[in-house]
Amino acid sequence: MGKYFLILSLLTVELPLFAKGGQDPSAPFNDHDLVAVHRIHLREVVRIGVPRDNAPFSFVDAKGKWQGYDVYFARRIAKEILDDKEKYLRLVAVSRENWVEYLENDQVDIVLPGFIPSPEQNALADFALPYRKAGEALIAPAVRKGNAELQRWLNDVISRRIEGDFFHKDYEATLRPVYGNAVDPERVVIERGIIE
Repeated sequence: MGKYFLILSLLTVELPLFAKGGQDPSAPFNDHDLVAVHRIHLREVVRIGVPRDNAPFSFVDAKGKWQGYDVYFARRIAKEILDDKEKYLRLVAVSRENWVEYLENDQVDIVLPGFIPSPEQNALADFALPYRKAGEALIAPAVRKGNAELQRWLNDVISRRIEGDFFHKDYEATLRPVYGNAVDPERVVIERGIIE
């Protein structure tokens, strides 16, 4: 399938978009063939950075439990990579100022930003396909600059592995209770990394 590239002037980053919502099925890969993914398997924990105070997308509730739209996705990433969303997931609080540093210092594997990165930070990290909108901009998982294997794996998860309505289910579980009918889910949700 053809690859299209969308240039985001705000984010100054290229995001690969896949026609009809999937990567080429004739080019499958084994997770263990990707060194970056295999290392996570060996460690038996995936470390995902999320902002702590970005409700309703990522926050710690009164019971000390992580909640929100981005956290719901983080749990699915853990399930996809290690088959157990809670046991093998370590959520790490990051901020707009330090998330790139956390990636560079190998303190996290992935960041689900929950905020729009600056152009300077974009030059220091690589981004997978987008999974939600923030106004006129897009939000996408970030990995350490040059970590093409983990970026490829995330693209595969977003574009092919999870069900086609996963992020709508995420919306219903985490954002509908907050927004009710005041917000159209299509203003937030991106499925399969495809911008419509």
